[in-house]
Amino acid sequence: MKKNIVLRASEEWTKDDEQKLKSIIIDNFRELLNRSEEEELYWTGTQRDLIELAHIVWESGQILEMNGNPMCFKSIVHHICRVLHVNEPCNPSCVVSEVRSRKNVKSSPLTHRYCNLITQAEISDPMRLEIRRGRRRRLW
Repeated sequence: MKKNIVLRASEEWTKDDEQKLKSIIIDNFRELLNRSEEEELYWTGTQRDLIELAHIVWESGQILEMNGNPMCFKSIVHHICRVLHVNEPCNPSCVVSEVRSRKNVKSSPLTHRYCNLITQAEISDPMRLEIRRGRRRRLW
């Protein structure tokens, strides 16, 4: 008889781990926002995850416009979607609201998933796992 093994979700990270993750995400966005769509970088994760990351970056206030003001959320979303070839949502704030009101127990916040990858799988930059280079593949 086969025995089922149930694993418990781990939350063995600290506030320092979360802050380190946010710094990595912000640095990635800073680099990506300076890239061109012709470089053929593609986001392989979900649109919601990318918008959630953009919101983390916006909340930090560390990405600035040319005039020195913090870049607005919609502008961050517009530029990152363009560079990573993702369909830009009409209302990115609505996407963030939906993400925050998740009721599905199986969907943990993106930061928790990324912190698990850093602490348990020893992946130093989980966001990079969801970016690939090359032409978009046709599904049909």
